[in-house]
Amino acid sequence: MSGLPPLPCEVAVWHPGSRQVLRRGDALPVLDFPQGSDPAGVVRAVWGLTVWPLHDLGARFGLGGPVHLQAQSELAPAGLAWSPVLPEPVPGARPWQRPGWPAHTLAWLDTELAARGQGRRGPPTFVSMHDLNTVWEVSLHAGPAEATSAFLKVSETGREAAVTAEVARTLPTLVPPLLGAWPERGAQLVASGGQLLDGVADLDAWTQALTRLADVQRRADPTALAAAGCPAWPLGRAGEAILVLLDDAAALRNWNLPEAEIAALQADRSQVRALLRDLTAHGLPDRPSHGDAHPRNALHGVRGSVWFDWSEATCAAHPFMDAGWFLAFALHPQRGGLPVRSRAGLETELAGAFLRAWDCPDAAPLLWRALPLALLHRAVVYDRQFRDWAGTVPGWRPQYTRFALRQAVGELTRLG
Repeated sequence: MSGLPPLPCEVAVWHPGSRQVLRRGDALPVLDFPQGSDPAGVVRAVWGLTVWPLHDLGARFGLGGPVHLQAQSELAPAGLAWSPVLPEPVPGARPWQRPGWPAHTLAWLDTELAARGQGRRGPPTFVSMHDLNTVWEVSLHAGPAEATSAFLKVSETGREAAVTAEVARTLPTLVPPLLGAWPERGAQLVASGGQLLDGVADLDAWTQALTRLADVQRRADPTALAAAGCPAWPLGRAGEAILVLLDDAAALRNWNLPEAEIAALQADRSQVRALLRDLTAHGLPDRPSHGDAHPRNALHGVRGSVWFDWSEATCAAHPFMDAGWFLAFALHPQRGGLPVRSRAGLETELAGAFLRAWDCPDAAPLLWRALPLALLHRAVVYDRQFRDWAGTVPGWRPQYTRFALRQAVGELTRLG
């Protein structure tokens, strides 16, 4: 928790089967939400009401409300009653942020599961929800022997579902079991693949994750991924975009970077050009990439280390962009508490596993020098996606660009 005082917000709890909300007299009730809290948990604790989250309008970030939720029963808490007087809709609400979404989606999911000889046990468990996607954990009556639960992910477009289906079709041992993909709904159901890698202490699990990341790069079909909607970010194009962004002080200020960091990035442009030349000269080809290859997008379980979240996959990128993003994330000083960080020689083992899979074990110095390029590559991709992004929370947008740029400053400083 932030230590800041709770934020009072109006609460719009929608009826499970009709267009009504709970009101206290003529007004929406108000609850205090500690910043960073789960709004559904607060409602359950105060009113004993089980609800599905729809939208919190930034309440967990201290940005106000009202908070929208969907009740799982018609029971009204004491002092509240169902009313047909509805609140203002959430501007630009995604499908999963609208009333009626949970029941409609679960009915559809049950039909799909039944067609596969599977069934759901009880209501799903909320995992996350924002303007980009929503994720729910679903317990299964029947499914793959290695899985007792699965994760339903719904996005606004069908790209990730299509890419996940393609990777599962061609490289099934490198991903969790795919139970269904429905690009027309932007939905996919993936069986649990184990524990998030960043909580695993076993070094072999980490080196296998990097080896399998290289397997994806070497073996995935770029033509099929392009047909599924994956963009191409070959090294030449990525390098040009990086230098354009570094030349644009206004664009860097748009992400609220400190002036000293803007100056540092612009002073390092010659170093960035040299790194791009060295990577090009080394000769590794542009190949498909995961795009967001960090240790919280990998799992370790009965299949070994597998990769999920293909929302940012590309049909072409330099292999070191994935590897550099992974290493910069895993070895950042703020992540010194990761269980695997206690292993001596961790950096050498991780880089070595990836480079051996690419049959270039002597390229370790180049890979370590490429870390800032991997971070700047992600900054460019995120800048294009979120610079003019319109979300549903006024005044807020994802800060991935700023995060990547600030990490790049640190890595460029390390190189000197």
